[in-house]
Amino acid sequence: MLFPDSHAWTRRQRWLIAGGVVAGLVGFAALVYSYERYYRGPDDSFFVGTWQGKFECLGDNRWDYRFKPDHKYEEGAVLGGREEWYAEGKWFAGGEFVYLRKRSDALFASYYDPGPYGELEVWHIDSMTANEVRMHHEGLHGTLKRAQ
Repeated sequence: MLFPDSHAWTRRQRWLIAGGVVAGLVGFAALVYSYERYYRGPDDSFFVGTWQGKFECLGDNRWDYRFKPDHKYEEGAVLGGREEWYAEGKWFAGGEFVYLRKRSDALFASYYDPGPYGELEVWHIDSMTANEVRMHHEGLHGTLKRAQ
């Protein structure tokens, strides 16, 4: 037996054990705080605003997004020099992904059956700077630049 039942912990041993546990908890909390503060990516407020998109399949045309603080978004198309905006649905950004939930009555809903909740697009973020985000979704690669 490592410690027999008749062993009584001294006051010094009890304080050392309690101090070690407290120091371990404080160290772990400092490690978590340090990661969250300095190494974690930006939160979803980074995306709020208007972004202009260049996608490889569109040529000279452009596809834009307006991400609003209430997590609604609009898609804008600039085709042939004419700009139009469409209310599309909800958005969420988390980790390496941006999720776009299209409304079931969205612009192209007549071409597919999105179901009762709408289509979910998952865009993977490849790289990002303060004013530019490169991402892809199902083989479509694009670059979004902050417009304002």
